[in-house]
Amino acid sequence: MKHTYELSVIIRELLSGNKKAFQDLYELTANDFYFHVKMIVNNDMEAARLIVKIYKSMAMRLDRLQKPEDAVSWMNGIMYGHLMDWMNVNCGTMLMDEEMGRFDKMPTIPVVEGGTTMFTEAETATLAANYISQLPEVHIITALAYFYDNIDLQETAQLLQCDETRITTRAKYAVRLIESYCKDYAKQNNVEIQTVDTHLVLLAFVLLAKEAVLPGKRELYFDIAQAIS
Repeated sequence: MKHTYELSVIIRELLSGNKKAFQDLYELTANDFYFHVKMIVNNDMEAARLIVKIYKSMAMRLDRLQKPEDAVSWMNGIMYGHLMDWMNVNCGTMLMDEEMGRFDKMPTIPVVEGGTTMFTEAETATLAANYISQLPEVHIITALAYFYDNIDLQETAQLLQCDETRITTRAKYAVRLIESYCKDYAKQNNVEIQTVDTHLVLLAFVLLAKEAVLPGKRELYFDIAQAIS
């Protein structure tokens, strides 16, 4: 979520007591929340239930938001809190395996010697976007917070309930795993790709976010309105 003038106006309305502005907040942010949730939760019905929970929590915790400029941090805290609750229940084995060193060894990067076709940065980002869903959930959520949302290291660690060293290790692992997938594709298809780094991974996330449109957006708001009434 990015802080925009439109978001600031809506938050000021909410803080002034205009309850109708909550629907405006939903209209502005629903696709972004859906993008984050769907990157972690594959089931559509479960994703919808989680989005309802996120907005219900926002309505209930509005009194904790003091200033419009704190809105993004406030929303991130609620959204990532619910995502981590979901992961602790549904990805507990993965989190335990990570503690046991499952992801300590960095992925092997295939050696690629040129190719008959050179991919542009945009084409390489599109290729990388195809592989992001193959990352383990712990690396997807870390890349979302640290790369896509550009949350600083300390806050990312707090949101994802781990230490800063774990965040940097996950971030490096995510980039290297995507790079390994992309270079394996390049080797098999005789193409040359652009450098896969944090910038390119960010571009890949941006491409995925542009395609994220919450299905049944209007109907889902009825469920949210009922939950907060």
